[in-house]
This record gives sequence, structure tokens and C-alpha cells, in this order.
Amino acid sequence: MKIISQPLFPSVVWTTLLDDHKAFNSQLMNQVSALQDIDPRGVDNTNVKGWQSPNTLQNLPAFEEINRRILQVCQRIGESLHFKSGQAYHLQAWANVSPPGASNKIHYHANCHFSGVYYISLKAPECGSIYFRDPRVASRMMTWPVEQITDFTAEEIQMRPEEGRLYVFPGWLEHGVEENRSDRDRVSISFNVLAASR
Repeated sequence: MKIISQPLFPSVVWTTLLDDHKAFNSQLMNQVSALQDIDPRGVDNTNVKGWQSPNTLQNLPAFEEINRRILQVCQRIGESLHFKSGQAYHLQAWANVSPPGASNKIHYHANCHFSGVYYISLKAPECGSIYFRDPRVASRMMTWPVEQITDFTAEEIQMRPEEGRLYVFPGWLEHGVEENRSDRDRVSISFNVLAASR
């Protein structure tokens, strides 16, 4: 008897590693540090014991190149999903500095097609992984009697951060970031992207 599995309604995380990330990240670190010097308090959102800039990186010339790259990746993903041609991709981005002990509470981003994070500086694996919660958890009627967790039976899946790696995922996918247990700051840029008619 042949059993065929057919994945339905997959939750996808797209990822890419920037080829020139070492030199590029050095420049980004300087720009994020300058932002933090100007506004040492930052804003309070899902960050716990960390610093977050206002959601204005898309308006700052110093971040033009990372903004361009994020939009380029999201546009290619949109094309692969057969988004309507001629869509304008609108970005909102912010910087995160998570010192030892900092984390991000689980959350999602409403009113956007894509969310994501780009990692500038960290010490893996102690810096803490980004994790995603199964969107079906609320409707599950019982747990799976498994000896080993798989992607299908897991309630959360972790993905280890890597300097220079960009993660993109649907805005509705719940996610958080584990506590930074390293002796270095975890520095990243997070973003939301909305595709809309021009």
C-alpha cells in the first residue's frame, strides 16, 4: 500500500545569506550605534531588556542599501507567489540591540504581507534563536503521541540566527526570539513589507 502525503497550506520561511555581509555589517553596526546614541531610550514594543529604534529606517539615507536589499528579496518572493504585477512594495524597518539577557516576546505583525529580520552581529548559538509558533496550535484538539518531534508535530520551530542572514516570513506567523545568553549584543534589523497597487 502506497501512502502519499500532500502538504496543505504550508507556512514558509524564506532565507538568504548576503555575500558581502562582513563589510556590509560593519557599516550597519556604525549606523545602528549612531541611532542608539541619538535615542538611548528607544521604543518599547516586544523587546524585553533590549533597545529598539522607532520604525523609521526606511526614511533614513544611512539605511538606504539594506532597505533596497530587503525590498528586492521581498519582491522576488512576491513574484514567486504570483503577486499581481505592478505592485509597489512598502517597507517599515527598525533596529534592535539585544544585550545579554534580552529577548523578544512572541508576536505577529498585522497589516503586512511579509515580516522579517536581518542579523548584523551576534554570537551563535548562545545569542538565542528566532522561533515560530505553529498557527494551528489554537485549533488542535489533542497532542500528538510522538517519540520524536517533527516539523509537522512541533508547536514551535527554532531557526538559529547567523550574521548576514535575512529571514522573511508571512506577517501573520507568530514569532519571538529567545534570551540572549551570550556575552555579546545581538544586533538586527526587523521589518514589515506591504505589497499594494500603485
